[in-house]
Amino acid sequence: MSQLRTFRQYGALPRLLGWSFLVVGFLGRLPTSMVVLGVLTLVASATGSVGDAGLASASLALSTAVSGPVIGRWTDRRGQRVPLLILAPVNAAALAALVVAAGAGAPLAVLCVLCVAVGATTVPVGSLARVRWLALGGGPRQSGAALGYESMADEMVFVLGPALVGVAASLGTPELPVLIAAVLVLLFVTAFALHRSAAGTAREPAPVRGSSPGATRARGVAAPVPSVVTAHKAPSLGAVLKEVAPALAGMACVGMFFGASQTAVTAFATAAGTPGRAGLIYAVMGLGSAVMALAVVALPDVVGLRLRLMVCGAGIAAISAAMTAATSTAALAALVLAVGLLVGPALVTLFTAAGRIAPPGGTAVAMTAMGSANVVGVAAAAALAGHLADLYGAQAGFAVAAASGAALAVAAVAVRVPHRRLAPDQV
Repeated sequence: MSQLRTFRQYGALPRLLGWSFLVVGFLGRLPTSMVVLGVLTLVASATGSVGDAGLASASLALSTAVSGPVIGRWTDRRGQRVPLLILAPVNAAALAALVVAAGAGAPLAVLCVLCVAVGATTVPVGSLARVRWLALGGGPRQSGAALGYESMADEMVFVLGPALVGVAASLGTPELPVLIAAVLVLLFVTAFALHRSAAGTAREPAPVRGSSPGATRARGVAAPVPSVVTAHKAPSLGAVLKEVAPALAGMACVGMFFGASQTAVTAFATAAGTPGRAGLIYAVMGLGSAVMALAVVALPDVVGLRLRLMVCGAGIAAISAAMTAATSTAALAALVLAVGLLVGPALVTLFTAAGRIAPPGGTAVAMTAMGSANVVGVAAAAALAGHLADLYGAQAGFAVAAASGAALAVAAVAVRVPHRRLAPDQV
């Protein structure tokens, strides 16, 4: 019963930061899920080449991955409000410029440069929202519920975003989805920046007198962040990345699974003569993942983070391997749903581990670097799985997905999170 009572933490989330935070945090990350597919559609339409569109999309993904930790470092030092108020209009302008350039028949090099500008100014709303929850300094149950909700929101956004692109492009022009994304950035990323929870997100405080430096991390949550910047010096970017390297490796493995499985599902549906079903099949994974991301909070504390990752990785590998034997889209959809039930817990666990391992003052770097690791993994595995699928069929892509799950199980061994003892009010 005590584990079931933990679900009440979800009901408490709106009271902590307000319903408005949940709304702007959800809608603020929607453009990110629209832009990748939107850019692919826009550039392919403008140039008549899917290959050119792939280069533009790769430019976008790479710059997003590189800029994420840099933005995280900026917000760790200066707080989130000012950096986001600067980035939001610049990102919207870059999106608008890309639309204009594509419509004017600009060379591919120009389009790629603009895609780099879009990626470099993309605000990692999901990662920065996690920073704000952790800054509240609540107990492990509260933090777990918040991170579970954020992972669920990520999954739902990445189901909804591509669907909005498809609808907007079919009802209007290829330019419309990108323009809609620019408007959403201006409205909701700006609102996210102005929300009261952005106050005091710069640097975490030095330990309270009488407590050990590891006391906060031993509780498994970030320390409360005051509205006044303290004298505690934020760690360097390299120092934070070194600390959270095991979690980053795990997240890269999950990203590789995403890239390989999405490519393999597309190849499978195309070979079956129903390419339009690929998006629907893959969306089933997002739904299963979202549900289980919320359920992770009920896991007993004796099931440690490392064990969770090992089980999830092994399960992802086994189910992905079973996909190589699928003979129908219905059978594949059932397996995709099953693997999604493990992906959600893996994501929540990895973000939880990164939050606990990150040194004081480096939470935003850790959270944004996790997003970057995911992007790099997706891009690398999508390229590999696509090449192998062309040569050997969709089964080869699913084999890459299975290998990614196995790699996650192995990477989990290096994830070492300090043991914590729950206080009575944290159970």
